[in-house]
Amino acid sequence: MPPPSHTAFSGHHLPFVGFTYTSSCVLSDRSCLRLTAGPPSMDLDASIQRTLEDSLATEAYERRIRRLEQEKLELSRKLQESTQTVQALQYSTVDGPITASKDLEIKSLKEEIEKLKKQVTDSDHLEQQLEEASTARRELDDASRQIKAFEKQVRTLKQEREDLNKELAESSDRLKSQAKELKDAHSQRKLAMQEFSEMNERLTDLHSQKQKLARQLRDKEEEMEVVMQKVESLRQELRRTERLKKELEVQAEAAAAEASKDRKLREKSEQYSKELESEVEGLKQKQVGRSPAVSYIEYQQEITKLKADLEKKSVFYEEELSKREIMHANEIKSLKKELRDAESQQLALKKEIMILKDKLEKTRRESQSEREEFETEFKQKYEREKILLTEENKKLSNELDKLTAMFERLSMNNRQLEEEMRDLADKKESVAHWEAQITEIIQWVSDEKDARGYLQALASKMTEELEALRNSSLGARATDMPWKMRRFAKLDMSARLELQSALDAEIRAKQAIQDELNKVKASCISTECKLQESEKKNLELLTDIERLKKETEELRSEKGVKHQDSQNSFLAFLNAPTSALDQFEIDSVENFTLSNTPSRDEDTKSHLHSRSRSPSTASETEPIEVMDHPPRSIHTPTMKTAYIGSGLPALKPKAHQFVVKSFNTPTKCNQCTSLMVGLIRQGCTCEVCGFSCHVTCADKAPAVCPIPPEQTKGPLGIDPQKGIGTAYEGHVRVPKPAGVKKGWQRALAVICDFKLFLYDIAEGKASQPSVIVSQVIDMRDEEFSVSSVLASDVIHANRKDIPCIFRVTASQLSASSNKCSILILADGENEKSKWVGVLNELHRILKKNKLKDRSVYVPKEAYDSTLPLIKTTQSAAIIDHERIALGNEEGLFVVHVTKDEIIRVGDNKKVHQIELIPSEQLIAVISGRNRHVRLFPMAALDGRETEFYKLAETKGCQSIVSGHVRHGAFTCLCVAMKRQVLCYELNQSKTRHKKIKEIQVQGNVQWMSVFSDRLCVGYQSGFLKYPLHGEGSPYSLLHPDDHTLSFISQQPTDAICAVEISNKEYLLCFSSVGVYVDCQGRRSRQQELMWPATPSSCCYNAPYLSVYSENAIDIFDVNSMEWIQTIPLKKVRPLNTEGSLNLLGLETIRLIYFKNKMAEGDELVVPETSDNSRKQMVRNINNKRRYSFRVPEEERMQQRREMLRDPEMRNKLISNPTNFNHIAHMGPGDGIQILKDLPMNLRPQESRTVFSGSVSIPSITKSRTEPGRSMSASSGLAARSSAQNGSALRREFSGGSYGAKRQPMASPSDGSLSSGGLDQGSDAPTRDYEREDSDSPRHSTASNSSNLSSPPSPVSPHKTKSLSLESSDHVSWDS
Repeated sequence: MPPPSHTAFSGHHLPFVGFTYTSSCVLSDRSCLRLTAGPPSMDLDASIQRTLEDSLATEAYERRIRRLEQEKLELSRKLQESTQTVQALQYSTVDGPITASKDLEIKSLKEEIEKLKKQVTDSDHLEQQLEEASTARRELDDASRQIKAFEKQVRTLKQEREDLNKELAESSDRLKSQAKELKDAHSQRKLAMQEFSEMNERLTDLHSQKQKLARQLRDKEEEMEVVMQKVESLRQELRRTERLKKELEVQAEAAAAEASKDRKLREKSEQYSKELESEVEGLKQKQVGRSPAVSYIEYQQEITKLKADLEKKSVFYEEELSKREIMHANEIKSLKKELRDAESQQLALKKEIMILKDKLEKTRRESQSEREEFETEFKQKYEREKILLTEENKKLSNELDKLTAMFERLSMNNRQLEEEMRDLADKKESVAHWEAQITEIIQWVSDEKDARGYLQALASKMTEELEALRNSSLGARATDMPWKMRRFAKLDMSARLELQSALDAEIRAKQAIQDELNKVKASCISTECKLQESEKKNLELLTDIERLKKETEELRSEKGVKHQDSQNSFLAFLNAPTSALDQFEIDSVENFTLSNTPSRDEDTKSHLHSRSRSPSTASETEPIEVMDHPPRSIHTPTMKTAYIGSGLPALKPKAHQFVVKSFNTPTKCNQCTSLMVGLIRQGCTCEVCGFSCHVTCADKAPAVCPIPPEQTKGPLGIDPQKGIGTAYEGHVRVPKPAGVKKGWQRALAVICDFKLFLYDIAEGKASQPSVIVSQVIDMRDEEFSVSSVLASDVIHANRKDIPCIFRVTASQLSASSNKCSILILADGENEKSKWVGVLNELHRILKKNKLKDRSVYVPKEAYDSTLPLIKTTQSAAIIDHERIALGNEEGLFVVHVTKDEIIRVGDNKKVHQIELIPSEQLIAVISGRNRHVRLFPMAALDGRETEFYKLAETKGCQSIVSGHVRHGAFTCLCVAMKRQVLCYELNQSKTRHKKIKEIQVQGNVQWMSVFSDRLCVGYQSGFLKYPLHGEGSPYSLLHPDDHTLSFISQQPTDAICAVEISNKEYLLCFSSVGVYVDCQGRRSRQQELMWPATPSSCCYNAPYLSVYSENAIDIFDVNSMEWIQTIPLKKVRPLNTEGSLNLLGLETIRLIYFKNKMAEGDELVVPETSDNSRKQMVRNINNKRRYSFRVPEEERMQQRREMLRDPEMRNKLISNPTNFNHIAHMGPGDGIQILKDLPMNLRPQESRTVFSGSVSIPSITKSRTEPGRSMSASSGLAARSSAQNGSALRREFSGGSYGAKRQPMASPSDGSLSSGGLDQGSDAPTRDYEREDSDSPRHSTASNSSNLSSPPSPVSPHKTKSLSLESSDHVSWDS
């Protein structure tokens, strides 16, 4: 029977009954779930069991807490009862005898009560500790779950490690196979090397044979020369014999003449003798009578004497004649004999020459055939080897790709393993931390158990004692409870046993976890070692692959597969344009090889570093057509230039071997000493002696190679007639872009071709100047000057540097105040004086020789920079002489530059490009965020409301261009979008356009234009022409067969623009060079256009090409290829295709107009502008699209005060009277008639603006006055006339022609003033004048004032800057 004072035993008093653990915890005696659950099929049941056990454990904790609370309540109740009983016992009988034993019991009971109170408080602490233990238990459960997750990760790591081991084994097998393949490749390479060595041996044999043949050829040539010398000597002897023969013939003729004279003398003597005989006979007859016998005898004797003399003479002459004839016959025989011998020798020599020619032809044919056979054989072998090498390269590249992929995989795996190792190390640390916490918790639980047992025993003892006390005091029955004590002891033992088993299980689980962690660590270390080994192997393989690549490249280089620049390469050997003899006689033939790419080795022999390409010299000589055409060799029988490869051997022993070259530093021509300007291919260099010159100077170069040193270093100087050459050069310093205050930077300065070139040099001692010209100043400029500076001019410069600084000045804009000035710091004062002296002397020579100023454009500011529209302008177009269309961020605006009126066209946003199409009366724009193309009629430019036509397919448009097709039959509009071009026909339909074609381009469209029924499209490194009507295939303007243009495709370069010079020739402008081609795309001119600096864009206005760069605009004549002008404006961007309107992006953004001096009239009438103006753009009241400029009132007043302070200006305000009709009295209606009598057109040089600066356009165009303002009769007349015809203002009052020159405007400080408006007489004070003008910002008074006593001033210089935008004419014109 249980004790009667208690209820039946329910087990609630046992504190450790229900102590549970999770079955999956490693601290349990069942070890982990994986070992107890058996096969993996039990995982689900185990998880269910685990959740059930977790829920049971939480319920057990809750039950235990409830039990403890109940025990606390019972203990407090018992304590109260015991105190009550003690008090009852103490105060029940006050007078009764109290024994000493009872007092002792009471004291002991009190002490026990205090102890029990302390124990109750301790039990409260124990409850709190129990709650903390429950939370620690939950954390322990979480840790156990994390440990399970770690176990899963360890299993996955093991599996991944096995996979890695497998992959490593596979990679080792692959490496072995690759090593075998490498060995095979090595063997194949050895075989290839053997074959190559054999081929080299054969090649050396062939070279030796070639040399033998060359020696034989030289011997034959020497023999030929000897034979030719013999023939020449024989010919000279023949000439001598002929001369002797002629002399003998002359002598024979003289002898014959003498013989004929002798005969004549004989005949004469015979006749004379006959006459004498007849006379003698006559005398005989006469003297018959006188001594006939004596006279007859005398006569007879005389006759006989004469006969004897005659016979002697005749005999003598006959003998002489016979001797002479015999001598002549002998000489003729000897001469004939010599002639026959000479002819026989000549025939023999001719036969020998024929034989030698046959032998030469045979040797040529044999060598040609042998060479062709050798070439074919070598080509076949080379192709085979090339195929083998390419296959090997493909295999090696594939293997390399595989190895790199495998290496990347392994490195990725390695990185993952390292990360997992780090995670494992972190987990290990956390596990150790958890273990320490678990041991602490176990220790704390065991202590708690001991304390709980002690407390339980004490509580039971106290209850027993209390019960005994109560029973003894109340006389209750005695109770004996040994069974309860035994029960408590049994329960304590069972709890201890359970705790011991749990602790042992936890220790075993910890040991197992430690073993597993050690195993994982060992496996990770082994995998790291293997990974390191694999990385080493991969590195070795990569080094082997690099070595193999190098060996293959070496093999290729040895076999001749070299860069095309290499002259001795096999490809150059095959592609050489010379004949067989030229091929075998390299030393005696000038081989001109064209390098399509820049030469890799710098010119070591030419020491003159300067700039390379002076277009001024480029046009002096005829271009050599043959230089860049090696396949087209020209055979010249007499002489070979250095550019022409002929089939005949050269007469000169050596000539230059010129190669087109790109120089990296500024270089001077060794021939003309001018700079070779350009970015690439600036000139040509001899490969033998390093002689560098322009392409056009190559034929003028000295013919001897190498050139003697005294000829290479010629004196510097400029030809004063042609303006060619370099006068002076040296290193100077120029201010940094931020100004002198920031310091100076080094530069190379060269005075060449009457220009000052400046090249920037980067910081550093070894740095060289680049070929890009940073600045060019032309000495032909009218404003050019050189001068020293003062300390006040360069306030930020160092005081020591001021004596070494000089200034070079040139004009920039047309205004006299706007000049381009450069400060230059020389190395010393002497150097500065040299520079200043050279520049001044050259400028003096230039003025003395009066060299022609070749400048074309005069830059002017097109409109006042205060107009806010200019700052964001993207594009512009000139509509007519007075109107400009501006497209900017806000939309499309039309600015009337002379009337200061602005009209907005449409509601566009951000206009990117404007294209005027006057033939269709349309204007096309690219606008909006999506860059659509919209078409507006021209009527919209006048401010009228018109509808526009949007081209829906043109989203993302880059550029547009229009042109006439079929000789003006219709107009075509082309729209470019990346690689696509849409072509539209503009017509009179409702939508005004019809799509006719869609063109796909090879690359992104960089430029396009319409050339004679074809669309020319420029893309990277090329131009294509597409037919616009009908079908047809496009053709390139760079012919693929023209090797001289292949450098463009080899080095990608942007297409900037193309120019149609004629229907047979085009100029193609790329970002590095400009080339001339014919209609088939072949090079038409040897010379190329060279850019001084890197171009950003090009514009063409026939025949001038404007090339825009960062610091200047360079103008070229495309016909003569001359560089004729440089405009030194920085950061200029063209706004239209002709380049006439530009945007200057400096501190003040300006709209610049390039006036063409060569044109007959101005394309645009440019008004005078001012930087000090404070104009404001104001919308017109009457029209929402019309705007005007309004000047602030205080600015106008200030300008007038300044003018009135100046006596000269005040005198000019009132002009002298020129017409006295206004003095006559007039009635109320006679004002207009009298005004008609006033002079409408004064002197031409004095005709100025008709209306003052205060006349508003609306008051004129609407022919009414604004409210509150008075209009004079003359302004009313002007209003009526302008309402009838918009141009009547200019015709009626100024009478000037449209294109005539305008008078210069007043300076900005002059201000503006209304010349009329004095209502109180000619001597009205100035305050009235000011009051009249200050009524409103805009006035309507005309310049022909209503006050007749002060006629208008024809020369009023104060009508400029402050004109409101409505003033009808900013300037009037000369008649």
